[in-house]
Parts: sequence; structure tokens; C-alpha cells
Amino acid sequence: MTTLELQVENQLLTLLNQEIIASGDANIDKCTFSFSKEWNGFVKTAVFYQNKNNVQYAVLGLDNACIIPAAAMARPGRMYIGVFGIKETAVFTSTLVTTDIHEGAVSGENISVEPTDDVFLAIIAQYQRIAELMSSYEKTAEQFNIQMAEQNTILETLNAFDVVELKQKLDTIENKMEEYAELAEKIMSREVVIRDVPVRFVNKVCRIENKLITESSLCDVYFDEYSYEMASTALILPVSHDGYLELNSSADIVDELTANILVRRE
Repeated sequence: MTTLELQVENQLLTLLNQEIIASGDANIDKCTFSFSKEWNGFVKTAVFYQNKNNVQYAVLGLDNACIIPAAAMARPGRMYIGVFGIKETAVFTSTLVTTDIHEGAVSGENISVEPTDDVFLAIIAQYQRIAELMSSYEKTAEQFNIQMAEQNTILETLNAFDVVELKQKLDTIENKMEEYAELAEKIMSREVVIRDVPVRFVNKVCRIENKLITESSLCDVYFDEYSYEMASTALILPVSHDGYLELNSSADIVDELTANILVRRE
């Protein structure tokens, strides 16, 4: 398995290592990216191709990594790599880098060269971001539909894939998302996330005050990666009260933790 390490500083993409990749590889070689602060908040999608008429996409995970699409390295030759990000109506793109695909033991004819659908995951992720904005009372259902229309326009300007086929798929997604718009409005009135809450236990109890919490609220506590390691050593039970949440720990936790709290109200 080969891992290409890439760094993006503003819009400059740099390949930090040169590794051997053989044609015919599938679902084994990957790319890892590191981004400068300009990319914060963007849904990022990597771009791979040997031929501009056959562009492949892979949505980056939370670890800013992805598997290189098999169709992009089905045959020996020079492979181009880039990345773009989408945030609301903004599109941010990088420069391109290249790496050579060496002749492998498997014929490229045995590998599907149909474009992947991973780019549509980026679109869905963008819709999810819009839904999150709605849940924080920053968007209305009408604005939600406007955002989707703007998203379609942006993607058509990329000129990196078949716009007709893309438009058909986007129409299907949009129809589904419109069905969810009403549901999203209902959910946003009942659910709220209290973010980056400091949690410090005194005698195994932590009290978190917030007027959004009521005695009938159902609260779920999600610790960040650092805090989770310590929180996982104990059983922590949340108990809702009017105006505050009480966390009870089965063990003494001396360090201050950080958590996001999902409050579901009747």
C-alpha cells in the first residue's frame, strides 16, 4: 500500500514524497492532505486524472485522507492530483501536482474507468452543512432552496465532468432534499447543540448551566478526541434539570474536559 503525502498552503499544492504506484491497483493506495487555515470550514474533494476527459473524485474524510480512485491509475502514465473545497457559495481550488503510475501486473482493461460518484458525497455534505445552519436559526426553508440552486450553478462552472448527467443527479438529490426541508424545520425547533462546553468534575459531579435545558430534555454528551480518552475510563450519566444539566461520573476525573451537548426538547 502506498500513501502520498500532500501539503496545501493557501492554493499551492505540494507533493511531499514520491512513492511507487503500479497500474491496476484498486482500493489500496491513498492520499493524505494537510491544509493551511484558509481551508477551514470547506468540504474538500480530491481530483485525480490522467486524461482530462476522465476526471475522478474522492471526498476527503475527517482525517483529510482518501483512497485514490482505481480508474485514475488503471494504466501507466502521469497522474495529476488536485483538490477543491466548497463552503456555502464559495469554491476554493488548489494547483496541480503529478506523480507517475508505473506498469503493473494487472491490465488496465480490467479496471472500470467509469467516473466515480464520490463527488456527489461532497454535494450531500454541503447540503448537510446548510441543514446545520438552519438548525442554528440562521437559515429558513426558502434560503435553503436558494443555496441548493447556487450550489448547482457553481458545480456547472467547474467543467470537469458531464454537466448533463450531473444535473440529472443533482435534480434527484434536490427533490429529496426539498422533502427533508420541512422535516429539518421541525427538528431545528426541537434540537440544539451547545458546543465546546468545559466539563470539570468536583466530587464526581459537574453542573452545566444553560437556559435551553429543561427537566424534560434528553441530553447526549459528546467529548472531543482528547477528552474522550479520559471520559471513557468512567461511566458518565447526564441528568436534566430546569436550566442546567448535571453530569455524574463513576470515577474521579481531575482534568477539565471539553464536550458538545445535544439537547432534544419536547
